[in-house]
Amino acid sequence: MKELVKKIAQAKKEIKESKLKKEGKNTYSNYEYFTPSQIEYLVQSVCNSNQLMTKFDLKRNELGVFGVLTIFDLETGDSLNFEMATAIPEIKATNIAQQLGGCVTYTERYLKTSAFGITDNNLDFDSQDNRPKVDHSKILSDISKINNESELYEYHKKELKSTSNAAIVELLSNRKSELNGK
Repeated sequence: MKELVKKIAQAKKEIKESKLKKEGKNTYSNYEYFTPSQIEYLVQSVCNSNQLMTKFDLKRNELGVFGVLTIFDLETGDSLNFEMATAIPEIKATNIAQQLGGCVTYTERYLKTSAFGITDNNLDFDSQDNRPKVDHSKILSDISKINNESELYEYHKKELKSTSNAAIVELLSNRKSELNGK
């Protein structure tokens, strides 16, 4: 077992040193990610170089559905299991076989990323600023054209949706003071 763990550690190191560029692009949330085929390529490459093999199984017990990724050492025969709870998604206009296929695909992918240390900071929402981007110059331009406090209030209510962004609150307060002659 000790040799298997060393080989997995070496495989993780090789993946970290890989210069593979992310090919997937989420245009809705605006981030790049490793595609399933890239994850398979990374894992298969390091398995080949370290005499490892993976096997994935989808299982069910009294607690629900879960995936099991087994990593085998081809030289010693040792193996190590990684498990992850999962669910069969309800995908419109698909049959149960297609839904199971989706479950298998994603569960195997996430187990491999976990077992082989394939990290993606774009999916770590603590590693980035996820607040909506605010165009301060446009807001400043907009509020400088407002002529009274009631219009300022309506602009804030309609356009800014009562934001808590401190810089915008300060811009609005300053304009309110200007309008009140203070």
